[in-house]
Amino acid sequence: MAWGRDTTAETRVAGMVRLRLDRRGFLMAAAAAPLGACSAVPADIHDPGFPSYRVRDPLAGYFDLAERRAFVQPAQDPVLIKTRAKLDRPPTCDEALAIPVQAGTITLPTFYDDNAGWRKAVKPFWAIENAVSKLAGANLVSPGAGHADCLLRVLLQWARHDAMTAFTLTGENKQGWFQIESTLFAMALALAAVRPDVLHREAELAEIDAWLERAARIHFAEPGFEGGTCCNNHYYRRVVYATMIGVLTSQDDLFQSGIRAIYSALEEATPEGALPLEMKRGEMAAHYQNYAVMYLAMIAQIVERQGYPVWSLSLDGTSLHHLVRFNNAILADPDVVTRFSGASHVKLKYWDDPQYFAWFEMYLAQFPNPAMEAWIAPRRPLYNRSLGGPLTAYFYRGAQAHRSRPQPDPAANPWRTLRRGRTYHFDQ
Repeated sequence: MAWGRDTTAETRVAGMVRLRLDRRGFLMAAAAAPLGACSAVPADIHDPGFPSYRVRDPLAGYFDLAERRAFVQPAQDPVLIKTRAKLDRPPTCDEALAIPVQAGTITLPTFYDDNAGWRKAVKPFWAIENAVSKLAGANLVSPGAGHADCLLRVLLQWARHDAMTAFTLTGENKQGWFQIESTLFAMALALAAVRPDVLHREAELAEIDAWLERAARIHFAEPGFEGGTCCNNHYYRRVVYATMIGVLTSQDDLFQSGIRAIYSALEEATPEGALPLEMKRGEMAAHYQNYAVMYLAMIAQIVERQGYPVWSLSLDGTSLHHLVRFNNAILADPDVVTRFSGASHVKLKYWDDPQYFAWFEMYLAQFPNPAMEAWIAPRRPLYNRSLGGPLTAYFYRGAQAHRSRPQPDPAANPWRTLRRGRTYHFDQ
């Protein structure tokens, strides 16, 4: 199997995007904007370039609901038949509404120091993540069954309790802060997945939007800790909710955090595509490389739905595709990661959990890769509890479609490359 990336024709950034990247201008985003972020963020992206990344369509979400519904509902592909059967088993609305709302100051036992206590404490968070993701998925195949209305009732309940707007964050205990990341983006992604079907509920949507934006701004204002949570996978997790909520609420500054995160990742990555802060995890480096890339893939998906083809951007020859390619190299030969992690052993327990590979569906929907397809084919349908839910339902095109897709010509449309310290104009 060839695990390298299969390039494909990519469209240019719509309009004119003027970018100037200067390593000396890479400052803490908190010093350049009211949002917390990573120290590697290119703060020296100036008017009228970087601000030209604006929310164009607050209903775009991260996939086309109408197109997927029309494709999935009548499909006879065995994978999609199985997917529909799973989607038709969401929690009841009473069950979802009975999940305890997490209001007040959120403090959780730490994952490593008190794993048993942590597992007990996260149960309501995981329950609500599953509930909203499954309700959104059920709405795809059964739009008249009340699943979207139920989802709004659940989110409204959390909004009216001002949930997840207070948390403990110290050097010793960040777990509550960590947990809010995924619960926020699970809710935001679920809302995006049903929003076109509930536009008539304007008052409820406005109330939910206001709460989501408030929770996002409070949480994202904490920049994390230098050399770790400021800039590693937790940064990308925070940016997932910020980018999606920015789209839902038409808040350009929140949406632009997605662009900043992509530049941050490209600045930090090695030429091979390894993310140094994930490599610092030693034996767990392979796990955390995949963990980081799956959030970056979702960020890119949300941004591209707004018309900005960020998969086609590269910084000094390094693009998001290089990060994927390095991840694929680890799957083909796990020992590859030891050259970057410094560890002699590689922990691969994450291979046993299909949710860590659900993001492959998003990537394969745009960029054919036979080895990635072979990796997830026996694991379908794929579902990630918080990162978008039933991603096979939202992105898989069917076995025949995959086999019949033409392989792209790498020379047909070369990647656009951004060089540090220089200015480029990308004309449509």
